[in-house]
Amino acid sequence: MKKNWIHKKTDPAKIKEIAEMLKISPVAAGLLLNRGIDNPVDAEKFLNPTLDSMHNPFYLPDMEKAVVRLRAAVDHKEKILIYGDSDVDGVTSIAILVRALKNLGAQVEWVIPGAEGYGLHASILEKFKAQGYRLIVTVDTGTSAVEEIRYANTIGLEVIITDHHSQPEILPPAFAIVNPNLKSSVYPYKSLAGCVTAFKLAQGIMFSFNRTFNKDYCVLDIETTGLSPTNGTIIEIAAVHIRNFVPIAKFHTLINPERPIPPEITKINGITDKMVENSPLLETVMPKFMSFLGDKTIVAHNASFDVGFLKAFAKIILEEDIKNPVIDTLQLARAQYTFNSHSLTNLVKELKIERETAHRAMDDTMATVKLFEKIEYARDPRLQYFLEDQMDLVCLGTIADVVPLLGENRVIVKEGIPRLLKTRKIGLKRLLEACDIPVGDVPPEKFPSAKDLSWTVTPHLNAAGRFDKADLTARLLLTESDDEAKDLVHEIAKLNVNRRNLQKINLEKFMALAKEQCDLEKDKVLFVVAENLGGGVTGIVASNLVREFSRPAILIIKDETGEATGSSRSLAAISILDILTGCEDLLVKFGGHPQAAGLTVKNENIEKLRKKVLSLAQEKISERDFEPVVEIEHPLTVEEVTKELVYEISRLEPYGQGNPVPVFSLQSACLKGMTQVGAQKNHIKLVIGDAVKSVNAVGWSMSNRLGELSLGKNHDFAFRLEMDRWNGRELPQMVLVDLSPASNASVGKAQSVQLDLVME
Repeated sequence: MKKNWIHKKTDPAKIKEIAEMLKISPVAAGLLLNRGIDNPVDAEKFLNPTLDSMHNPFYLPDMEKAVVRLRAAVDHKEKILIYGDSDVDGVTSIAILVRALKNLGAQVEWVIPGAEGYGLHASILEKFKAQGYRLIVTVDTGTSAVEEIRYANTIGLEVIITDHHSQPEILPPAFAIVNPNLKSSVYPYKSLAGCVTAFKLAQGIMFSFNRTFNKDYCVLDIETTGLSPTNGTIIEIAAVHIRNFVPIAKFHTLINPERPIPPEITKINGITDKMVENSPLLETVMPKFMSFLGDKTIVAHNASFDVGFLKAFAKIILEEDIKNPVIDTLQLARAQYTFNSHSLTNLVKELKIERETAHRAMDDTMATVKLFEKIEYARDPRLQYFLEDQMDLVCLGTIADVVPLLGENRVIVKEGIPRLLKTRKIGLKRLLEACDIPVGDVPPEKFPSAKDLSWTVTPHLNAAGRFDKADLTARLLLTESDDEAKDLVHEIAKLNVNRRNLQKINLEKFMALAKEQCDLEKDKVLFVVAENLGGGVTGIVASNLVREFSRPAILIIKDETGEATGSSRSLAAISILDILTGCEDLLVKFGGHPQAAGLTVKNENIEKLRKKVLSLAQEKISERDFEPVVEIEHPLTVEEVTKELVYEISRLEPYGQGNPVPVFSLQSACLKGMTQVGAQKNHIKLVIGDAVKSVNAVGWSMSNRLGELSLGKNHDFAFRLEMDRWNGRELPQMVLVDLSPASNASVGKAQSVQLDLVME
């Protein structure tokens, strides 16, 4: 099917503005704008993500409650059960929490359902209750387990849920639900993998040993008309009540000083007489402020100035003394950082703290909150070690769960890959070696991409779970024994071979059944039912059918239990989850994402389900949804294809969902050379250029497109850019995505059909 090229339209004026602001090329500026990044602060975060830019775990719902309960369990040596799922996201979640809790001396065990299937099961809960467990922590599951958790409560089990799936209509009666996608959640980034939620809980537990844990602070800032209470007064107060660095309440007001504000003060903070003319007097503000302050510890930057003013006016107006403890972030910063200046303005710049307006009380207060948090984390070696040590597992789980690699996920993968290659976990190290992933001190240019890891390591980690043996993977990620690690890698590698064989058998079977059971021209969804096939790979097989027939696919396997299970996959423009939601009355259960979902259906309802799916597909899906699309991010000329550009766009890595590998176009470019390569001659290599410059291109598995190419004529090319390295040389290389004769193709001077590599 011919592909539809869609060229993204980006405002040239905005491209120029961002390029000049960030001192990057217009091409890179356009790519950032295509990803919704249109200001220097967001660009800096995107291009240079760091661990300390990750969000505070206590923004997650019920985090404080869950941490307090788990700390009590650790301190009192209660038995804790971590209850997980069999996929990579679930198993890495288990490993993260078990490792963190064991490091604290907790009595912790873990379990993954096998033949019982996904989710909580009464039989497993009863088993561990009989063994003396009272506290269950779920990972990557539980948000929809209303009946199961209700039952757990009746037998004396408390359940803490950590999950990332969407909130159902009714929430289970768990002790705590830590999930960024609850409707009540204020967590700044929602699209987290389950392993990140588990990681955040573990981080919260580690933070519970910090001196600031669950303490109430009042962070404040004031703006004044002078340098002391004798020659000035307060014209703005801002205060924020924080606990675990999360704002609980805010206090903010401008104050009418009853006399003109000196021009030099307005020049500093921008507060004018007009702005304060209808504001309350300080006599009215101070009682309210003192009530807000209460007995909380005061935090301020250059506290002697701010607190000095407040103390003076509390005494004058209220005849009260402010005796609250005071923490001065200026003094803390001087002890922690060796910067030339420790002014709030300089610290905001050096530590990349967001602040909208300098010398305005609320903006300075919120900057001080973040500064205080950064200092406390930097001072806490336990937290620093935890972040560094667990990032390898969080990175793997995030890649495997195919979440958007934006926001916090981008930080996790960008920072996680180099830490993964230096992992101290012997099981993980042996697995990477078995997958030919370089380990140790690897130069950045040899780092594996997120895609490399998802194609090599992820299938191995998933393989055991596909045969109800996910406990092998969990043991691998938890072992401290090199011998056990080697044995487990060997066993998992064999299961991965079995997985590939099963995949091949199932693919052949489902391909044949698709041709028997479906009208491949008219059916807008392929609905295919097989009997007594091995499960565990239907998702992969469904993906193959989607690629082969350019249709969403629902694959179902019937067996003697009376219930059939299945997987579905879809095209980018079609939500298969919406289709399944419309069939909810016929399903035992279902869930997933718009392009990938699982389902269970009673055997007697399969044909009813087929009929309803096909009917809904006819109603919801248009023919245009099936058109293969190539999204072109930016047009290039041959002269723009340089090493410098390849290096520059490499800063956008890691690529993944939400941050795809950029696709460029080269239009009306002359084909100067071509040849077939590979043992099967199924790949092509081209030389493309103009009178001034040429560039190499490779088309993997594109030898069937040779008939569309003519030497010496102009063509349009859609491609990705990469660096081709060999014999110590580096050249930019186009990796073809699609090609076509140029609409205004003109004849140039033909060169040999044999490829001559371009040398710079």
